[in-house]
Amino acid sequence: MSTGTQLSKQSRYVVVDTLRGLAILGMIWAHVHGLAPRMLPEAITGAISQMSGAATPLFMLVAGTTIAILTRKPMEGKQRWHFRLEYFLRGVGLILIGLALLPWGGRVDVVLSYLGVTFILAVPFLFASSKVLSISAVAILAASPILASIIGQALITTPELLYAKVSNNPIAFLLQWTFTGRAYHATWLLPFLLLGIVAGRQLLAHKLPAKTIGLVGFGLTAGVFLLYVNPQQIAGHYVRGSYVEMTFDLARAMTVYGLCLWLAAVKNPKFSSGFKKISMPISLAGRIPLTLYVLHVLLLFTFESRGWTLSGPQGLWPLVVFVLCLGFAVLWGLTLGVGPVERFLGVFSLRHNMRWAFAAAPANLADFGFAPKNAQQPSPTLDPR
Repeated sequence: MSTGTQLSKQSRYVVVDTLRGLAILGMIWAHVHGLAPRMLPEAITGAISQMSGAATPLFMLVAGTTIAILTRKPMEGKQRWHFRLEYFLRGVGLILIGLALLPWGGRVDVVLSYLGVTFILAVPFLFASSKVLSISAVAILAASPILASIIGQALITTPELLYAKVSNNPIAFLLQWTFTGRAYHATWLLPFLLLGIVAGRQLLAHKLPAKTIGLVGFGLTAGVFLLYVNPQQIAGHYVRGSYVEMTFDLARAMTVYGLCLWLAAVKNPKFSSGFKKISMPISLAGRIPLTLYVLHVLLLFTFESRGWTLSGPQGLWPLVVFVLCLGFAVLWGLTLGVGPVERFLGVFSLRHNMRWAFAAAPANLADFGFAPKNAQQPSPTLDPR
C-alpha cells in the first residue's frame, strides 16, 4: 500500500471530489438524522453522526487543498491579483446565495453565508507561506472561542444585533457569520481552510504521507473523545465552539481526509478500480456540492412545510433526501457535469465566461474505472511515491 503522498494532475480531482462529496453528504446527514426514527442500530447511526459532525471542517480542509492545487504553479502579480479577486467574489456569491435561502432554511442554519465570509477572510492568506499559514491557523483557533464569548456577552444588551433572523439587521448577520454563530462561524472555519492549504502543499511536495494524516487524526479523535468529549456529554457540560469541540472536529476531519487519500493510493489494481467504482456517486456529489446543499435545504423545507415530519409513518423521508440528492448528482454529473450553483459562482467570480456556464462537461467514466478492457486505464487516484 502506498503512502499516498503525491497528487497527480489527472487523479487528484477524483479523490478531492470524493472527499468533498463525503463532506456534503455528511452535512445532509447531520440535518436529517435528528428528525429520523431509529432505522439503523444506535451504534451505527451514532458512529456515522460522530463523523458527520466534522463535515463542515472536512469541507474546509478540502477547499484549502483545492487552493493548494490551483496555486501549485507560480503566478505573477497580475495573476495573483485576479486569483484573489476570484475568491473574494466567490465569497460574496456564497453570501448572496445563503441570504436567498434564508426564507427556506427552516431548522437548517444555512452554512453558505458562513463559507462566503470565510473565503473573503482567506483572501490575504492565499499565497502565504506554509509557516505563516500554520501559525495563523493556530492563532485563530486559539482566539476564536474567546472572541465568540466576548462579542456574544457584549451583544446581550443589544438583542437586535444578537438575534439576526429576528431583527434582519445586516450588522447582526455579519457578526453571526464571523464570530457568534452557534453551529459554526468564519473564525472557526478559517483555520481548517488554512490547514487544508498546508496539507495540500505537503502532499503535492511528497513531504506528508496521507497514512500519517489518517492515523494521527484517528488517534486524536479517539483520545479527545474518550478523555474529554464523552465525559462532558455524559455530564451535560459539552460546549459548542469550545477548544474541545474544535480539536475534536479537526481530528475527525483529518481522519476522513487521510483515510480516503490513503485508500485511493492502494497499488492493487482490482482494489483501486473497485474503490473508484464504489465511490463514483460520492465523487459526483463532490462535483456539485453547493447545488446539492441548496437542493437538500429546499427538500427539507418542502417536507416540513407539508407536515412530513421525517418521523413516525413518514420515517423514510431522510432516505428519500439521500436518494434524491445522490440520484441527482449521478444524473447531472454524467450528463451536464458542473452544477447550476457552481456555474453561477464560476461566472460571478470572473473565473469563467457565460459561454462556459451553458456548456455541458459530463464526467468521464474512465475516471471511475469503467474504461473498456482494451482501453488504457487511468492513472491511480493518488500517484504513489
